[in-house]
Amino acid sequence: MTASENLMVDTKKVKILILQMLKDMVLNAKGQLITFRPAKVAQDISIWTRKSPRSESVIVRNFLEELVELGLIRVIKRSARGKVYGIMRNTEFWLILEHNNVHEILSFIDGYKSTRRGNTSINMLRELTNAQKINLAQTATNGGNKNISNNP
Repeated sequence: MTASENLMVDTKKVKILILQMLKDMVLNAKGQLITFRPAKVAQDISIWTRKSPRSESVIVRNFLEELVELGLIRVIKRSARGKVYGIMRNTEFWLILEHNNVHEILSFIDGYKSTRRGNTSINMLRELTNAQKINLAQTATNGGNKNISNNP
């Protein structure tokens, strides 16, 4: 494996760890908003990868900026310490993180970046989110997991 291939594997691994961390934050959230700084994300990832947080911080910042450009997360605050990013409850990305595998989410994001003009992957994400909203609404209206049939 060449050095550039090794870097690509490491970058993909870090992106998966970022998405996994965001997924964990969403699943454990008690309020309407989760916030995070790139430095904290890089620090937590460095614990899992056993590498210097410095090496991941550039990848983390770039990936979070990509997510902002895609409209999946927002910049909540800018300060001398850097940006604070956030995800609001019941947004598309929150539901996607809540109900999907991190590998699937990363492939959707990468697919969207490669086909920016067609917007196909982001539309797939939106369709997936809408289907999940409809499913959640149907589950709430039929009283949970009760089996409702048309035949008595």
